[in-house]
Amino acid sequence: MELGGQWQFRQQGKAEWLPAQVPGCNFTDLLANGLIDDPFYRDNEEALQWIEQEDWHYRKTFTLGEDWWQNDEVQLVAEGLDTYCDLYLNGHKLGDSRNMFIGQRIACKSLLKVGENLLEIHFRSPIKETLPLHQAAGFTYPAENDKSVEKLSVYSRKAPCHFGWDWGPRFVTSGIWRAIGLQGIKKGRIEDVHFIQHSLSSDKAEFSFDVSLKISAQLQQERPLTLRVACPAAPELDREVPLNREVQLNRKVPLTEQSALRLDFELANPRLWWPNGLGEAHLYGFQFTLLSGDEILSQHSQAVGLRTLEVINEADGMGQSFYLRVNGQPVFMKGANYIPGDSFIHRMTPERHRADFEAVVDANMNMLRVWGGGVYQDDIFYRLADENGILIWQDFMFACSLYPADEAFLDNVREEAAYNIKRLRNHPCLALWCGNNEVDMGIKHWQWPEKFGYSEELYARLKDDYIRLFDKCLPGAVAELDAGRFYLRSSPIGFWEEDMDHIGNHHYWGVWHGEEPFSEYQKRIPRFMSEFGFQSFPLASSMARFTEEADWHLDSSVLRVHQKHPRGNKLIRSYMEQEYRDPENFTRLLFLSQVQQAEGLKLAFEAHRAARPFCMGSLYWQLNDTWPAASWSGIDYYGRWKALHYQAKRSFRTDLLVVDEVDEAVRVRLVSDRLEPLKARLELELLDFDGNCLWQERQSIDTPLNTSTLVCQLDRASLLGEYDATQLVLRGRLLDEQGQLLTDCLYYFVPSKEQALKTPELTIEPGFDAEGLSLTLGTNTLIRQCHLELPDVAGNFSDNFFDLLPGEPKRIHIALPGMDDDAKAALVKGIRCQSIVQEETQ
Repeated sequence: MELGGQWQFRQQGKAEWLPAQVPGCNFTDLLANGLIDDPFYRDNEEALQWIEQEDWHYRKTFTLGEDWWQNDEVQLVAEGLDTYCDLYLNGHKLGDSRNMFIGQRIACKSLLKVGENLLEIHFRSPIKETLPLHQAAGFTYPAENDKSVEKLSVYSRKAPCHFGWDWGPRFVTSGIWRAIGLQGIKKGRIEDVHFIQHSLSSDKAEFSFDVSLKISAQLQQERPLTLRVACPAAPELDREVPLNREVQLNRKVPLTEQSALRLDFELANPRLWWPNGLGEAHLYGFQFTLLSGDEILSQHSQAVGLRTLEVINEADGMGQSFYLRVNGQPVFMKGANYIPGDSFIHRMTPERHRADFEAVVDANMNMLRVWGGGVYQDDIFYRLADENGILIWQDFMFACSLYPADEAFLDNVREEAAYNIKRLRNHPCLALWCGNNEVDMGIKHWQWPEKFGYSEELYARLKDDYIRLFDKCLPGAVAELDAGRFYLRSSPIGFWEEDMDHIGNHHYWGVWHGEEPFSEYQKRIPRFMSEFGFQSFPLASSMARFTEEADWHLDSSVLRVHQKHPRGNKLIRSYMEQEYRDPENFTRLLFLSQVQQAEGLKLAFEAHRAARPFCMGSLYWQLNDTWPAASWSGIDYYGRWKALHYQAKRSFRTDLLVVDEVDEAVRVRLVSDRLEPLKARLELELLDFDGNCLWQERQSIDTPLNTSTLVCQLDRASLLGEYDATQLVLRGRLLDEQGQLLTDCLYYFVPSKEQALKTPELTIEPGFDAEGLSLTLGTNTLIRQCHLELPDVAGNFSDNFFDLLPGEPKRIHIALPGMDDDAKAALVKGIRCQSIVQEETQ
């Protein structure tokens, strides 16, 4: 019985019960009842900090028929309680919670009754709950992103970003944030299924399932029990296993109330699971059914992917490697860091998760890093990652601070780790576990003793606690429950403040925090880049949804609320002055901020990929937003793709041409992720901005095998000759033997503000099809960063923020499900266009 949906809630001390929605939280329930304004609108965040100081009560009545008493046991299944609460059933205390990351199953049959039942959950303020711990400690932990004096977030096993971050607001929520319900159990239940792969080749897979069963002692004496295993994709694996006291199981133990059964399998000619872009992410679905005679007692579905995965982090001739080897092949990781998709996490619906993964796949990514300041994501997130071939770097939920390590805290963390390791370990997408985000870096470089006044003795104790938590507690849980999976104590291994680019993975923040130029991306290339980025604003159409036009200047108090980095707006503007002409107005500033972000990170994407095998990963900060704001995201809170996401799509293509200049030479390198070489033709052309070809070269090549290679080097002076560099672009194209375009690039010889761009005449020819709207675009002169937008339409064009050459029409498409042609034609009339030299026009 699902117990979500309509509940009631009230603030403790108030008499009136109000409607509430579960899953949900106190903020969204207050909003739905008109008691607070939209937390995301303008500067409302500042007026809502009182909510975290209060206790909140939730209740629901539900009716049970007599049939529920046919069950041997009834459990309350609560998948997510945020965070400190006591549960009461019909006036009796049923249980409690102190960790939002742990789901619970609580036996409750003895407290239930036929007819109406009352479930109550009393949530206590996370602030009032943890303040005594801070006061008893006598010092403040260095949780610098916690936007309070006491830094209480470290004591709570709750999303750290709820307490504030440099891209998100402070909304310290309470509530039932995941599904809740009752489950009846008749005599037996499949408690857990653990997939273990022993060996894998193209000829054979050997693997096991450890099946944990809970069987009532009475049932074992009644009818024979059977565990049925079915695999529709490989029927030869189907089997039925008899279970009774006389049958000795593989582990040589008799069937008891808690039993573990190992089932061994062999599969000939297995279909492998591959990351996106390298092959099919094939899944084998297994159905486990526990039967008593013909009666079904319990069922469990489990999808598995057959693949080998190794994280290679070891000394080599270039320093210390860090890369992933999948099915025997070194794979360059292309992707982004993922943060909670909403400050109110229950609002992340399956549809929003699907939209995220459609965007990830469309951008040719193969990895997301689930960052340690948020939450362990919903089950559907990992299922979508499995289905789409997206590997997951999984942090435990610790970030940017030291933490307690007393026994009560460690016990809580052990339970959290066990719950989430068991929940996630069967997913083929799961690549590695990482203990925390940036704490090693903080210990070495963030001057915590000076900032927080730690004595040598106290700081030594805090670092000992750190080792206890991240070198013993968490890796111990991984070794016990997910043996063989790679565990990294802290990301990064090497630090950008030092000359350590040859050592392991890095978070490079010289660009942005260090105020170094974008060109440093081409010099500071690590073995694996797991964080780097630059901020931009949402476009005007998104900005208008959470601000008023009166707020549209960088010094406005409202924009400061939605810019959590203390130097953020100043940095965006100062970098822009170096590369672009001054924007004519605020709308243009928003647009150029996205262009700047995309073109800056393009340098990093290309430098990382062209440097393989030295560098084997590029995960930028960040894919998504948790609320509408200036941030490092490539997709804004409303789902609109920024210029960065479109650039990632281009830069993460299977084949990539990288053009740069070194010592007055123009280099052209070809990067390919292909596991088999392909015969192709490389075309290079020097064009002026009117489309005239001034020089060209053709050559036949074989694409490099899963690596990068230099394909051409040109003398800059000879190439440009007497031509004006401010009006020139080098165009590269790679085509297959059938003439189909594999990849292309454009390279400019001077910064954007020096380019002699002309005002273009853009032509747009619409076309309607069953799926949506197509636009064919043409121009009489080069258009830089052409951006098109349909008014009030959710969805994204197949390409945008692109450069358009004269005489070469370009077709883009947007899905408009269910819309008729008349409505599409009306939309076309409202298309808004802009580019680097053209203000927004309709």
